[in-house]
Amino acid sequence: MKLKKLAYLLLSIIFCLSCQETKKEDLNQLNGYWEIKKVKQKNGKETVFKFNETVDFIEFKNNKGIRTKVKPSLQGDFKATKDAESFTITKENDQWIFHYKTAMDGWQETLLRLDENEFQVQNDREIIYTYQRFNGYLDGTK
Repeated sequence: MKLKKLAYLLLSIIFCLSCQETKKEDLNQLNGYWEIKKVKQKNGKETVFKFNETVDFIEFKNNKGIRTKVKPSLQGDFKATKDAESFTITKENDQWIFHYKTAMDGWQETLLRLDENEFQVQNDREIIYTYQRFNGYLDGTK
C-alpha cells in the first residue's frame, strides 16, 4: 500500500513539473524570427511545413507587439512585406491570450506552450499552430 502511495506521489510531482506555467517575463522569448512548423486541425489532420518563403518577425514589449511577415534571403538578410499585425497579450483564466487587430479583422489566439525555440497557439476554431525559431536557410545565421 505504501508503494502505491509513493508511486502516485512521484507521478503527481512529475506531472506538475512538466506543466510549468508561462510567466509574464517568459513572453519576451517571443521576440525574434519565427517560422511555422506545423498546423493541426480540429479533426486531427496535421500539415508539416518543411520550407517557408516568409517568416514572422515578432517585436514584443510591455504586453504589446507587432508581427511582421518578412522574406529571408540566402544571404541572411530580410525584406519586410506589407503584412503586419499589431497585438496585445492579456492573462485570462490562467492563460495568455493574443488579441490581434488589423484594419480588416480582429481575432484571438491562446498561448499553449512557449520556450526559447518553439511556441504553440490555438485559435477560436481549435486549430493549433506550432512555430519554431527561424535560424536561416543555409548555415543557421539570421
